[in-house]
This record gives sequence, C-alpha cells and structure tokens, in this order.
Amino acid sequence: IIVYVRPELVVEVAFNEVQASTQYPGGVALRFARIKRYRSDKTAAEADTIDAVQEIHRRITGELS
Repeated sequence: IIVYVRPELVVEVAFNEVQASTQYPGGVALRFARIKRYRSDKTAAEADTIDAVQEIHRRITGELS
C-alpha cells in the first residue's frame, strides 16, 4: 500500500528498527513505528526524507547500497 499525503503536518516517529523491505518503494520499513508527537515547530521542508531513513539503515547494517 502506498499512501500519499500533503506535506503540511510534521510528526516525530519513534521506531524499534529499520529493516530492508522490497514491499515499499523506499526499500526500507520501520518496525513498530509510532507517532510520538506533532512538531508544530518544524516545516515540511525541515522533515527527514526517505534518504535519511535509508542512511540510518546503511550505518547500522552496511546494507542497502
């Protein structure tokens, strides 16, 4: 499932693990993801991107080149 959203609200997401996944276009999945809080102090332009999540996965596992 792909969900497209308007880039208006910024949320802080906590997760237990980032794992490689062929099911998603970004190539990663967040395990046990949950919204911690809304970030009214941040704009959508300041939010992390899928590239940042992929980099977290690369640093931890050395995978997803």
